[in-house]
Amino acid sequence: MLIVCLERSHGRRTMTEPNTKERILDSAEYLFANKGLKDTSVRDITSQADVHLAAVNYHFQSKAGLVRAVMERRITTLNRQRLELLDTFEQKFGCKSVPIEYALYALLYPGIKMCFEQPHFLKIAGQIVSHPDEETYLIFVSHFEDVFSRFKDVFAISLPHVSEEELMWRIHFLIGSMIHTWTNHSWLQSFSGGVCEFKEQEEIINRLIAFCAAGLKAQEYIHPLEQDE
Repeated sequence: MLIVCLERSHGRRTMTEPNTKERILDSAEYLFANKGLKDTSVRDITSQADVHLAAVNYHFQSKAGLVRAVMERRITTLNRQRLELLDTFEQKFGCKSVPIEYALYALLYPGIKMCFEQPHFLKIAGQIVSHPDEETYLIFVSHFEDVFSRFKDVFAISLPHVSEEELMWRIHFLIGSMIHTWTNHSWLQSFSGGVCEFKEQEEIINRLIAFCAAGLKAQEYIHPLEQDE
């Protein structure tokens, strides 16, 4: 009661208001994206959210707990959408293998949509991948392990000519293309001198699928500089 009264007397929102947790998450996501994970303080977040300083500990126990919650909120939705699409395609094709292009759509489209709908989170993802704090990075990638394992199995069925080792390399490069597209899409327009623009979701996903499908479906690895010898 004392904390609640103090919050009210200072014009702050109470820690137990229904939207307090979401306000903290939204403010943290915005500040982490624009100021950086390391350079954003708990005080910055609570000031942005207009809540009492103690509210972060009340809802998330610590700044590290808040970082995890920011990740989980978006990644849970992202992975659910991926698996829902994959389930739909598996039902569509029945006992036959899911074509690579459809599997890639299920994997990649929710992330492309997030580029437009949740750009702040993808800036955070770029920070985690490019300049990782080991603990944060391990938590981040752990959220994707089960989903990527499911897609690996789908790819393996659709690509019987590709060995397990080669498939893992190809998935590694696929993930690199996906994350680069997430986190560096503003670079495309400047690099291309304005020829390319990152603005049409359908065009972007179709181009990304075509590129990744060609790599996944290629013949077994042969050293490219030795093919004509």
